[in-house]
Amino acid sequence: MFVSCLLSVSLALSAGAAPGTPPGPQAPAASHTLWLVQALYPGQDALLRRTEEGIAALIPQEVQARQLIGRSALAAHLKGRSGDLRCVTGETRCREPLEAYLDSLGLERVVLVQAGQDDAGYRFRAVSVRPGTGARGQAETANPSFEKALAGVLVKFLSLNATVDAETTPAGATVFIDGVKVGTTPFSTEVLPGEHTFRFELASHLPKEETRVVSSREQVKLAATLEKVPARLVVKAQPEGAEIRVDGEPVGTTAVDQGIQPGTRVVSLSLEGYEPHEVTAEIAPGGTYTLEHALTPTSLQSFKLAMRRRKEATMARQSYLEASFELQRLTGTSLASQPLSTSVELEDLRTRDIRAPGSRNLRGVGVEYGRYGQFFGVMLVGATYASTGDTWTLGIDVPPGVGGAGPDGVSALDTQVQAVSVRALQPQLRYVLGPVSFALQVGLEGRGLLVKERAGDTAIFKDGLYALDLHASGQATARIFVYEGLYASVAYQHSFTLLKKIAGTSNIRGGLGYAF
Repeated sequence: MFVSCLLSVSLALSAGAAPGTPPGPQAPAASHTLWLVQALYPGQDALLRRTEEGIAALIPQEVQARQLIGRSALAAHLKGRSGDLRCVTGETRCREPLEAYLDSLGLERVVLVQAGQDDAGYRFRAVSVRPGTGARGQAETANPSFEKALAGVLVKFLSLNATVDAETTPAGATVFIDGVKVGTTPFSTEVLPGEHTFRFELASHLPKEETRVVSSREQVKLAATLEKVPARLVVKAQPEGAEIRVDGEPVGTTAVDQGIQPGTRVVSLSLEGYEPHEVTAEIAPGGTYTLEHALTPTSLQSFKLAMRRRKEATMARQSYLEASFELQRLTGTSLASQPLSTSVELEDLRTRDIRAPGSRNLRGVGVEYGRYGQFFGVMLVGATYASTGDTWTLGIDVPPGVGGAGPDGVSALDTQVQAVSVRALQPQLRYVLGPVSFALQVGLEGRGLLVKERAGDTAIFKDGLYALDLHASGQATARIFVYEGLYASVAYQHSFTLLKKIAGTSNIRGGLGYAF
């Protein structure tokens, strides 16, 4: 089935025989290999011609005469011959086995090569079938280099590897091929055709490198004489990235181990944000000069490094628990409270405002728990309890049908107030600067007030009055870490009433917390 799909188009285009036409003259014994190229991905037909030319260049010269590369080569091979080719496409029943038919055309092997280009570079897939034996093989490679990718897939079906024999004087040098350590001299190996870089390194000797293009099945002889270095320079600098210079010329970064001419040399180390370091080295012939040095950061760099370390330590803590002292002030006078329990005629009584200007303050304590990541977090749950330190005078709305200015002639009440607020799942935006963590927080919170008269035994509402509301709030917080996870915090919060029962608030809080 594979061979049928492989040749259905090519053979039909190359020979136009009708069904049932007797085979032409007897073909010679099968000895040719047919190479057909297809696009692996849509829209990449431009690769087909390049792939055919690449296959032709890689096939050893002694077997090129028996290779048919592409449809044009197949057409030339079949010129003057005819046969029942429609059986190959499945349109008619073949009069003889397909393998025998292909063998009669002189095809010893058929290879389909699919060529494409993707994120990995050039990708090739190849499948080979021998009609005579039914033997099959397949391979796939990908490489940024077109030549190396194609050679990598064809080596499965052709003997393409070149032989490399490497020797150095003196022996024992480390051999690198294309940057990969492969052994020590004397060394022999095989490489794919194409461009390769060979490098030899030996301690106390100057390295030697050679780049050359290797042909298929070429025997490469490499002989390198390594020169002994007059002297050796070994430098190790900290922090990483420090530039190393010798006599003003850059020779590397962080670490250098190389040969150097003996004599007086100026070795300098430098890195932005650090004090430069320079030494004058007297290097003896055949000797080794070693320098290990950690650069000293400048004052500004020291501050930056300290801030970076504190920031990393702060960022590593992702949960916090905080207790705070709070000062609250109502931003308006509205306070619509109602009795907890009273006679039927006073059920509809409501307080409507706070009549004493400047007396809308509360003091209290709060607690908060939350989690945060690098830039975002969430306040999971928090609560605040506060009370008035002075007297709030509340105006009264008199229910219909009740005489007088108010209950028993009262038009206002002198009270003390207790307040509770509960908040949860408020998102945070976080920014860390050294040991300081800044956070912006928004969300909803429920608020409740319990109002008690100061009149004592003569109180009209002995159980008190209450008010409930829902507020939208925003908060800005700064947390300053003082030791490990212990921090001090300061925050400002502003809220707006949504149900018009309790006026909005403006709060300032300070507290202590621990992050973990």
